[in-house]
Amino acid sequence: MSGFSRDRNIKVPKKAEKKSSVAPSNYLPSRPAEGRVAVPKKAAQPPKSRPKNQQSSRRSNNPRNNRGRNPNQGRRQQRTRRPTPMDDEVWARVIENDTKTNVIVALGESKMMLGRYSSKSPDTAVGERIYVGVDSNKRNTVGEILGMAKLDRLSNSASSDLPLIAQMFVEENQAHFIKAFFNIAGPLSLKQHAFELLPGIGKKKALQMVEVRGSSGFSSLDQLDEACSIDSAELLAKRFVAEIQDKNLQPRLSELLLPVSS
Repeated sequence: MSGFSRDRNIKVPKKAEKKSSVAPSNYLPSRPAEGRVAVPKKAAQPPKSRPKNQQSSRRSNNPRNNRGRNPNQGRRQQRTRRPTPMDDEVWARVIENDTKTNVIVALGESKMMLGRYSSKSPDTAVGERIYVGVDSNKRNTVGEILGMAKLDRLSNSASSDLPLIAQMFVEENQAHFIKAFFNIAGPLSLKQHAFELLPGIGKKKALQMVEVRGSSGFSSLDQLDEACSIDSAELLAKRFVAEIQDKNLQPRLSELLLPVSS
């Protein structure tokens, strides 16, 4: 064999491969994050307990919680009644007794004003004189006063009875009205006499009444009516009713002639 072929068949020993001292890893590269980075949520904390009085005060101070709610709801408060001109009345005349509402409307004798009272008796008659003073032990017919009554809210029968009941009051106290008005009435001005305050009495009729009265005066309403051809009690009662209807009517005979002196 030639030298060339012998050199070709020579096996050259291979170098041993160096073993890596680093252990193989299972790590795999993660995919890069896309979009919004997720924010880790905070751990839920238990709610803090507040004192009950602090919670109730905050709720009451919050306008949202009080919307549509009365702050005094659930509390019973005694209503304070407003004072009325009828508070110092002692006697009154029944104008109406409504048995459905248990309300009595009465005409006060000292001021000729209408008041509303709670009724104690359904049998109280119209025109009856009742005690409405401050002594509750004497109030057998009515209880507490409910306020003033409005003339336009009376029933038709009560509106019709009002002048008649006022006339009854004048007739029962005619001695007072003869002395306080008819025997001393004089001129209010150069053009008007006090008698002209009565409905239907003009200047001519007023002068006739003064002439008939003379210096001795009238002894009774009957003598006055016969001598002057009038119904004096009816006219004076109508004047009182007119003053009830019109609070601005002046001068007011109800203030000048009342209360009736005993």
